[in-house]
Amino acid sequence: MAPFLDSTRRAREVAETRRDRHIVSPKPNLRDYADVLELLAERYSQVEGQGEQSAEWVRSAICSADTKLKALRFMLERASPGSRPRLLDIGAQIGSLPLYATRLGIESTAIDNAEFAPDCGRILREYGVDYRVADVGADRLPFGDEAFDFVTYMDVIEHHDYSPKRVLLEIRRVLAPGGCVIITTPNHASIYNRLSLLRGRSINDTFDYFFESADKQPVYLGHHREYTRVELRAALERTGFRVLQCSVIDEGLRSQLPHFRRERARGLIPALRSRGKFLAASVLGNVWSGLALPFGRVLWAAGQKADR
Repeated sequence: MAPFLDSTRRAREVAETRRDRHIVSPKPNLRDYADVLELLAERYSQVEGQGEQSAEWVRSAICSADTKLKALRFMLERASPGSRPRLLDIGAQIGSLPLYATRLGIESTAIDNAEFAPDCGRILREYGVDYRVADVGADRLPFGDEAFDFVTYMDVIEHHDYSPKRVLLEIRRVLAPGGCVIITTPNHASIYNRLSLLRGRSINDTFDYFFESADKQPVYLGHHREYTRVELRAALERTGFRVLQCSVIDEGLRSQLPHFRRERARGLIPALRSRGKFLAASVLGNVWSGLALPFGRVLWAAGQKADR
């Protein structure tokens, strides 16, 4: 057991050195977010039974950096000068968002189900994140009323096998007056889904994953329901939120390139097969945005707690 403890200690020292050297900007940016991911990758690689494959999975989260950075900028822009905003991140998974938020001076709490708890919770708590375990579909959020200024609910709503109404009502309860929720989720009406249907292809998770890889899961962990922009807006309005923003976006090209470069080390053709469509979507996202067309891959929404 001692070698494992020693390697964990060494990983922590390396991670702390990286943090002190790189994470200095008060403004959310891609480089510092990448450094947070590297810190987590180094820590997760030392978890018994995980190894480098788990670390590479953590690093691949750089592809969704743009929405995370957009959320952090939104919070910092709306926070009162000199205050320390309080954030709850629902469905934190590896915890990159609350960890980076903590480095930016945001008081961060993360919550996820028990599947991620043993390793994620221990690591995040070491870096100042208040990590909790709960089933948000079955239980009330384990916090008092008006406990947070912001709640992030990113890439989670599509995984629920139940109506998200109960979760949104709980989010409203724990938000302070004027507090905001930020939601991201795949756009069911994206141009890419429309083209897939025209070609006779499913827009759900791949059949092999659903039929073969997930056959032992007691509850399917993939996407149960994706939303359109109109539906996401309606979900916020019907649960007592004033919709501040509701748009269709794409992850930026810059956030896609680091993962593509790592894939390219295995060969250009495999990298293009694996990441080419995402690179193309990032480029075309600028076209859809410029033409004000709701064709992008991601829905972005921000709602403010309204008086009822």
